[in-house]
Amino acid sequence: MKDTRTLSLPQRIAAALAALALAFSFALPATGCTVSIGDNATGSGNSISSSDGSAGTYGGSSATSSDNVQSAQATIADIPAYTGALCIDINHGTPGFTAQDEARGTFMQFSDLDFEGRCGTAFARIGPDTVSNEKRGDISQVHPSGWVQRKYSFVDDGMLYNRSHLIAHQLCGENANEKNLITGTRTFNAVGMLYYEELVGDYVRSTGNHVLYRVTPLFAANDLVARGVQMEAKSVEDDGEAVQFNVFVYNVEPGVAIDYVTGESWESSETPQVTSKGSATITTAAAARADKAAGNANGNKADSGSGNGAGSNGSGGDGAGSESNTSDANGAGSNSTGSQSASEQQDYILNVKNKKFHKPDCSAASDISSANKQDFSGTRDQLIARGYSPCGICKP
Repeated sequence: MKDTRTLSLPQRIAAALAALALAFSFALPATGCTVSIGDNATGSGNSISSSDGSAGTYGGSSATSSDNVQSAQATIADIPAYTGALCIDINHGTPGFTAQDEARGTFMQFSDLDFEGRCGTAFARIGPDTVSNEKRGDISQVHPSGWVQRKYSFVDDGMLYNRSHLIAHQLCGENANEKNLITGTRTFNAVGMLYYEELVGDYVRSTGNHVLYRVTPLFAANDLVARGVQMEAKSVEDDGEAVQFNVFVYNVEPGVAIDYVTGESWESSETPQVTSKGSATITTAAAARADKAAGNANGNKADSGSGNGAGSNGSGGDGAGSESNTSDANGAGSNSTGSQSASEQQDYILNVKNKKFHKPDCSAASDISSANKQDFSGTRDQLIARGYSPCGICKP
């Protein structure tokens, strides 16, 4: 190498710049840059802290991710305005789990709150080791972003908002975890999300198998209240044959307008009633239940109904044991785990709004508003024929 002390000043400057460029090239990574898809409309990648010490971004999306994985990730721009369909399919119902996701053992991950105090993606492998049959604990001390509670007489149980679990208590046993609770309307929580939560919970309890399960709240700009959540699931042992869905559930309440930036709300006829629920979306489990319900006409009882209603997100403002209108999926195919005969006459408590029936001493029955509560004496078969499904707590 030539001694730079013998060079002229311009030659010395050029040599120094060349050396600097060479050093900088060694500092760069040899591979292409990583691309991460944000968990909300701000587009920032959301790091996920994990109980098993790992970390990642939603969907594992990087420069090496497949097109299918990226297309399975919803953004606010992908979501049409709500017009009555409470749940819509994303990516034709196919979730965006990677081979690495499917190869993982038991894990449960919750995103750190962002600078606005908002939740990010929650991701877990649901199985017999995570599901909970315990009564949900007190969560009233948690005030998720956008929590501005209001009471409306026409909303089930009166209060507009529930503290909505991203991963339901019945699936993970989490109680007052602020990283797992968002501000969600009663309809969003107890009708929209609960439908899919019970699909997963029922499957795990009845088979002992596992389900990959991811829920991502989607926020627009600086909203404090999520516009809804993307829910993805896939049963592991059978490669999605029993449970597989990728849906968006709208965070809306019919008859109420919501300022998603602040959480304030007011009565408005511009938010239409729900015209279709979870059963209108693509879920392999829903198709299986329909087949079993058809078989019920021959005297065969279908599965379902073993989900733990106490694990759902919430009743009233604090989410104390919500129930869901899942009769579209369960129909006549709900199978009781109780000991009483389906043709034996019994006394029941009905929730005429969400079409659930309960034993008279059921804790969830005491939470039903008087406007939606009705006594019934007759057989279980009669109720199922009328479109009612059994409570997951008391299992009548």
